[in-house]
Amino acid sequence: MIFPLYGLDVFGPATGQVIGVLCGIAFGFVLERAGFGHASNLAAQFYGGDNRVLKVMFTGIATTTASLGLLAAFGLLDLGLVTVPETFLWPQLVGGLLLGVGFIVSGYCPGTGVVGAASGRIDGVLAYGGVMLGSLVFGWFYGPLEGFYHSGSMGSIRLDQWLGLSFPVVGFGVVMMAVGAFFGAERLEAWLARRRGTEAPDRAPLVRNLSLGGVVALGVLALLPSATPTAGATAREPQTLAPLDLAAALVTDERGLFVADLRDPAVCAIATVRGASCRPPDDPDAAFLADVPAHRTLVVVLEPGGTLPAVVGSRPDTWVLAGGYPAFVADVLTAPVLPAEPTLADIEGYQRRSALHGAFTGADAAPVAPVVVKKAAGGAPVKKGGGC
Repeated sequence: MIFPLYGLDVFGPATGQVIGVLCGIAFGFVLERAGFGHASNLAAQFYGGDNRVLKVMFTGIATTTASLGLLAAFGLLDLGLVTVPETFLWPQLVGGLLLGVGFIVSGYCPGTGVVGAASGRIDGVLAYGGVMLGSLVFGWFYGPLEGFYHSGSMGSIRLDQWLGLSFPVVGFGVVMMAVGAFFGAERLEAWLARRRGTEAPDRAPLVRNLSLGGVVALGVLALLPSATPTAGATAREPQTLAPLDLAAALVTDERGLFVADLRDPAVCAIATVRGASCRPPDDPDAAFLADVPAHRTLVVVLEPGGTLPAVVGSRPDTWVLAGGYPAFVADVLTAPVLPAEPTLADIEGYQRRSALHGAFTGADAAPVAPVVVKKAAGGAPVKKGGGC
């Protein structure tokens, strides 16, 4: 089974909403049991006396990242179908700062405010009411702020793509960062408790060690595929795929393909094959191809005279678009023309190209004029009548 199930149309929007609600209820339950429904527990994070917010959230992030890396490394998860919100650097930095200020003042973030309100706490209700009021005020002033709201656009980019590393490597780094933060937070709690003459928060060393050990094990397992000899294989002679064959495959089974345009990112942004992923500007070695799941056929669009990147290794299901994007434009995006005296093969080829051209451009195919098949010169006369 390949994930994500919703992205692969295993179930529809209605089922997805039901699953989302159930996951939200489970998440809220975990937050409430962790004490996140009390503003005093949340605010203690900013004073260093109780770092449960850092421990719970960082453990959740590390577990999720390691699990995603593990599934992707073994071809069980298609990271290309996981929704990644767009990054707008400057407005999100300012928004994060404002969120932090609101967190300190109210003792709640939006998610924990819902938990506090559901637990019957008045401060939780007021905190979430402030979130809704702030959203309403932002809507009133959106016009003047629209330019800033869209500034610093970086597209839908993940940390591994930004760093030019594979997702399992970045996931392992997040896991080790979480382990270090976990033990560092406990040392900080103990040190501040001694200075204040109070008791440090209760600990459960056995549970902590088992949990962190399990997360580290997930991270290590995710690294195993990249440590195999094939991961570092050198570039090889590619097998080519004709533009018409690629177009037909995209029409019949687009989800079974992963088309990567490795040309200059600025050129790719102007025009490329439908559904193709452009190479990130800061990824000259196309390291993002390491995350393409094993069950998807990889089709690469290269520069004229370009070679297959080494990151692909000895992956057998890799194809290079024959003739590159110019050939795709000529064979698929340009309207076909029927020869003046077509053969049956010419007509069949025209009908196929015309259908694919229409599928990619929305153009209607021109009707095929009646063709008169003439008797070839010479040869024996054709007998008429019955008989054996």
